[in-house]
Amino acid sequence: MRKLVTLAAFLIPIAGQAQQMDMEAMMKWGAADVIRYHVVGVYQATPIVSGDGAAIADVGDRVVFDFTWKLSEMKLVGKPTFQNFKTTVAKPRDRDGKCTPPVLKGDFEYYDVLGIKDGLSGSLEIQVQTTYPVVDVPQMCTGKPKAVPAKNDIRPEQFVVVSPVTFGMPLPDSDDLRISSDKKSLVAKRDGWTWTYTPTIVPRK
Repeated sequence: MRKLVTLAAFLIPIAGQAQQMDMEAMMKWGAADVIRYHVVGVYQATPIVSGDGAAIADVGDRVVFDFTWKLSEMKLVGKPTFQNFKTTVAKPRDRDGKCTPPVLKGDFEYYDVLGIKDGLSGSLEIQVQTTYPVVDVPQMCTGKPKAVPAKNDIRPEQFVVVSPVTFGMPLPDSDDLRISSDKKSLVAKRDGWTWTYTPTIVPRK
């Protein structure tokens, strides 16, 4: 999730779709206020893996976080929790794939969550860290390797909380946002990430 995930990515036109609204789901989720979310993010893409931007690789990553959300206020309730997983890296190479491959001298960690809090306009703000190791990059494509220094990139990213009311909507056939086959989760794909949101209703006291 290198780029800002915006709500506009999920507000997909639904006019003219053949599907019908699921009124039972609309009533169920429309009557709810406090929701517990379990979110799983799985990443598969070829991002930059060196601090100078010269090397890329086939990268996999995963993150899980859980939080409680008050729909009427679009804000967090309590403290979120999260789990980071080790990044996998395969086939490091230069951007054109024609030069001697670069060599990573340590672990590349693409997406480590450092913290989660309320963000802008009813989103979450996630503090994310990408860790670049020292990378030996051949000079002039095939020459003597030159060490690119290690680097840490820490940044805030806005993350949309998809409303569970979406379960009742007639979504178009798009990977931007789907309802899972078991109708328990909402699945969104963007920028190499597959995000699976599984909400449950917290009973009213």
